[in-house]
Amino acid sequence: MIQVLIWISAIVLLLILVGVVYQKLGTRRDWRVHPPPGKLIDLGTHRLHIREAGSAGPTVVLEAGLMSTVLSWSALQDELARTFRVVSYDKAGLGWSDQGPMPRTADRIADELHSLLQRAGIPPPYILVGHSFGGLTMPLFAARYPEQTAGVVLVDPVVPVEWNPPSEHDRRLTEIGAKVCRRAAFLARIGLIRFVAFLLTTGAKGPAGRLVRLISRGTPAESGSVSSPWFWALPANERKMASVFWIQEKFAISIASQLENLPVNAARVNALGNYCDKPVVILSARTSPQRRREEHAATARRLPRGIHVLAQRSSHWIMWEEPELVIRAIQTVADSFEGTIAASGSAASGSSGLAKSVKDASQVLRD
Repeated sequence: MIQVLIWISAIVLLLILVGVVYQKLGTRRDWRVHPPPGKLIDLGTHRLHIREAGSAGPTVVLEAGLMSTVLSWSALQDELARTFRVVSYDKAGLGWSDQGPMPRTADRIADELHSLLQRAGIPPPYILVGHSFGGLTMPLFAARYPEQTAGVVLVDPVVPVEWNPPSEHDRRLTEIGAKVCRRAAFLARIGLIRFVAFLLTTGAKGPAGRLVRLISRGTPAESGSVSSPWFWALPANERKMASVFWIQEKFAISIASQLENLPVNAARVNALGNYCDKPVVILSARTSPQRRREEHAATARRLPRGIHVLAQRSSHWIMWEEPELVIRAIQTVADSFEGTIAASGSAASGSSGLAKSVKDASQVLRD
């Protein structure tokens, strides 16, 4: 009996060792086949991937959602680059960026973004554009660095009331999600997640599906599968690279920490109050929950220069379905910033002129 256990243990250890080597070799191949479209900037503790385009100012800074990368902004960034200097980046642990220090709080993410911009030699002022989870990080950046912020555009952002405090249902979902992510991190390290991705790409969906269900047990039906509606709602280029990015240990660890810190992040943003005295445009997706859309409108009313606009034809991915609306929102902030600079030199055209400018821009966005 003891000999059998020894043999079983030896086989298991051998399989783990083979899996680790398989993962390392596969990762090297992935980065060779899919090199970063931008460059890696060393922050001292880790490197972040940043992509720059355009040359005009002020600089537009694009922040992706919870699990997304620079790819979620690629089409819009290229369009914006005709008029602005535009940067997008991968948060630590996502895309081409290294794993960063823990925990992955919105405060840490905002500070890392600021360090990234400084080390990359990208001077302020910045127009901060955040999608989804960016609704928690960009307000913190604006509040922390007000003199460097020209304005904010939030694209169907998460709102603090959704997670401060979370409902029992949402709290339970995040706990399960973080637990599954940590399980996936270990399995990614030994190559099992990569093997599942290989099975899916070779058409062996039956065995792959069974492994996925085993890995994601305890989650709602299909939430851990590529058959999930949420997965198919992603932009095509994000879905394509999921088989490269999502099979990394760093990805699973980072997402687990971001999920665990959602209530903390929401409480921090909620405590900010009126976090920006510059123009803030909040775009709501037509398909967003009513509570979120109502809070978007309420937040815009509370802010000194807030504008709320409903994207009538869009789901959560407004920048893909109504990119012109996001571009107009960014242009509105840029025009208002330039008006502020001009007004600072002329007492006659002071605050009343700027207030009219924001009001007129709000109407243009809604038309």
